Amino acid sequence: MKYIIFIILSIVTSISNAQNIIAPEGGGEYIVPQNDDNCLNDIDRSNIQNRLAINQTHLQRKGLLNPPSNREDIQFAWPLQAAETHAWNNYYGISNYIDQDSTVGIKDFNCGSRTYDGHKGIDIFSWPFPWYQYENNSIEIIAAADGVIIEKDDGFEDDHCECIGSWNAVYVQHTDGSVAWYGHMKIGSLTEKAIGESVEQGEYLGIVASSGCSTGPHLHLEVYDSEIKLIEPFTGECNRFNEDTWWEDQQDYREPKLNLLHTHDAVPEHGCPTVNEDPHFQNEFYPGDRIYTAFYYKDALAGSISSYRILTPDGEVWSEWEQEMETTFNASWWYWSEILPDDAPFGIWTLEATYSGEVLTHEYSYGVYANVENNDIQIKIYPNPAKNLLNITGINNTFKIIIIDLSGKTVFTENSKNNKVDITSIAAGLYTIQIQTEDKL
Repeated sequence: MKYIIFIILSIVTSISNAQNIIAPEGGGEYIVPQNDDNCLNDIDRSNIQNRLAINQTHLQRKGLLNPPSNREDIQFAWPLQAAETHAWNNYYGISNYIDQDSTVGIKDFNCGSRTYDGHKGIDIFSWPFPWYQYENNSIEIIAAADGVIIEKDDGFEDDHCECIGSWNAVYVQHTDGSVAWYGHMKIGSLTEKAIGESVEQGEYLGIVASSGCSTGPHLHLEVYDSEIKLIEPFTGECNRFNEDTWWEDQQDYREPKLNLLHTHDAVPEHGCPTVNEDPHFQNEFYPGDRIYTAFYYKDALAGSISSYRILTPDGEVWSEWEQEMETTFNASWWYWSEILPDDAPFGIWTLEATYSGEVLTHEYSYGVYANVENNDIQIKIYPNPAKNLLNITGINNTFKIIIIDLSGKTVFTENSKNNKVDITSIAAGLYTIQIQTEDKL
């Protein structure tokens, strides 16, 4: 049986690593879509409060809801988690806190402006590619504290980019009588537990989506104490609703983080909804392709530095550069691109970023590899790119090697038993290798 193997080979005169410091080609602030409407209008909020009151009375009579206990027993955990299959470094940002200004102005708990007029909750948005995360059920809403489900809303459209209709939500009452509202969930994703059943802290409640009055996938968390007074779980100088934090471990107002680094085959597109968003994810590249390396940040601080590197399969630095953040954004993204050369080593490359004390990596493949019909055959041809000598292993008898340039012209032919092939007579360039053998390898 004749075995024929094809592989793309790059022959070079020398291999050198490029080190550059370059400005981003594009990107910038990611502005969370937002309109002037609140997540809930006054009528919707009043109707929900009335339904909750009726259910509370009914559940208390049935012995499924106990009288309120000490508020100090209640401390919130973070209400979101990544699905098990979601491997990104981080998956969200915060766009809005509760508006602390009772006039026409805005002010959040930290005396900043991360809110809008009259907003009564915390908006935690999916980032980056919120619609990709929505499609893949990437972000799960979980109970911030132990409690009892006192109401559920489901069955409403969940792919809104504007204020339309009602939301899907779960409402949980805690032992101190406080109630947490988890809004904008994905239709049909809500916990199967019924009204009156208990949930534990960290238990699954639903999937982040964009139902009701919403401009994109996010969780709206709204909290009331036992006297139905609005609560801002974060403590801060300008919090007029409560003095103490409601979190077990309150996160900082700004938590700089690189959520994701990735490679793409085109400039990533952000839009609403899914038809206008295209990540252009790509992890396989070949000589002559344009590769886009992109980085997606949460709370990147002005003046902070990111360091980037691209490493070859053997761990050598192919290129490296730095970026200084000029402005603090809730969310931002930046990208660079280049045409991949013919004289780069084939194999698994690594994109690396260092930011805010974290080192993140993303692997992608570069080059074309041997195509052998028999899976039992294991042939290695290296190095690639090559300079003077080509090593061929996995063949134990005579074989024929043919090297063809990109015009289709045969530039080298040799019958050999030697696993080392001298290619010093071949000019630098990109070639196809064909290896033939009549015998079993």
